[in-house]
Amino acid sequence: MKPLSIVMPFYRNRRMLFRQYLTWSLEWSADLKSQVEIIIVDDGSPEPAADVERPAGLLPALSIYRVLEDRPWHQHGARNLGAHVAKHPFLLLTDMDHVIPADTLSEVLAANDKGRVFTFGRVDAPMELTWRANDWSTMERTRRPNSTLKPHVNSFAMSRELYWRVGGYDEDYCGTYGTDGLFRRRLYEAARELHLSHAPLIRVSRDVIADASTRDVARKDGRAPDAKKRIADDKARRGVADQIATLQFAWEKVL
Repeated sequence: MKPLSIVMPFYRNRRMLFRQYLTWSLEWSADLKSQVEIIIVDDGSPEPAADVERPAGLLPALSIYRVLEDRPWHQHGARNLGAHVAKHPFLLLTDMDHVIPADTLSEVLAANDKGRVFTFGRVDAPMELTWRANDWSTMERTRRPNSTLKPHVNSFAMSRELYWRVGGYDEDYCGTYGTDGLFRRRLYEAARELHLSHAPLIRVSRDVIADASTRDVARKDGRAPDAKKRIADDKARRGVADQIATLQFAWEKVL
């Protein structure tokens, strides 16, 4: 097993982050906690991640970094920052509304392979708050046509070396929703995918926890449907079409 850094961006997800804290403190064994670090990247949230109450139980090693400006749809930059500050050679990148069961974490720790990208199946959390992540086998599956568990398109585990070898996320596309596929395409061109359909993440909907995800946050409003093409054309015009921009913002460590 190789130590793992888990990166999660945060933007006005106070209740959801507290739910993550409960899972990490109460449902992960001491052995699992000792092998991971959690990196929360507060993406300029008006409601800071550092202000969220932490439960009394033992948490894994935890760091919180804060982007110093509230930039529109800046998750690319937040993930790059998490990968930049990560201490361990392997990364697991996912969103705040995805909970990692202990079984899934054990699978990732055992399966680390720097030549592969690992993706996960996905199940949906029940419509109440008393569920435990380790009871994921009773939850509703999100399935592919071949009945295997469908993955979340922007949750991966991989080596830090691979992440930076493909350039990380291109921050020139920040402010434009739905451009994570550009990173995913480069990633799959460079490494083989191993889909861990038997090791899911748990998606928490806003019907369960109101601030679980930021899909309806106002900073995503007003984006033009052709924005991605306009950015790509501008990069080509400037002769930087293949140049990937990273860490173009100020940030600080707050915990």
